Amino acid sequence: MPQIDCPGCDRSRAYIDVQCNGSAELKGIINCLECGHEFPIILQNGVIKKLDTALPGIQSDKLNSSVPSDLKEDIQEAERAHYGQCFKACVAMCRRALQLALIEKGIGDTRLTPMLKEALTKKLLNDDTYTLSTTIKGYGDIGVHRKDKLDSEEVKMVIYSAVRMLNELFP
Repeated sequence: MPQIDCPGCDRSRAYIDVQCNGSAELKGIINCLECGHEFPIILQNGVIKKLDTALPGIQSDKLNSSVPSDLKEDIQEAERAHYGQCFKACVAMCRRALQLALIEKGIGDTRLTPMLKEALTKKLLNDDTYTLSTTIKGYGDIGVHRKDKLDSEEVKMVIYSAVRMLNELFP
């Protein structure tokens, strides 16, 4: 049974035992209950095949300290969804962060397209970030309204765009 020490606090230990008949792979995220650190793991037939110290592609670390914590949590949830290959959930969380950020900045809660136009008019977003924001909206719409497939690279771009947009709104 593998023993895993938390890379965040070195105090917490996990013991994992996976038994199966034949071949099996377990892919997931371990959450340390001591410090809250999250790190991915892949087990195959009860043996650790991959254990990273943190989730890959952490764009949320690049968010300005002035970004409200609930919006940071939305981006972190989007990153966890991306890691789990839940691409539609990921872009939906980025779209949510976009809309909630605009509400936080005083834009009335209505359909997102008019909200984005108002943010541009009020100079909350520059032209480039407005374009990125419409892209986030478009991918978010795919995530919640359509059956289109998304790929990992598209989703990474949406996360990056959401972080850039949040940093512009909360300098």
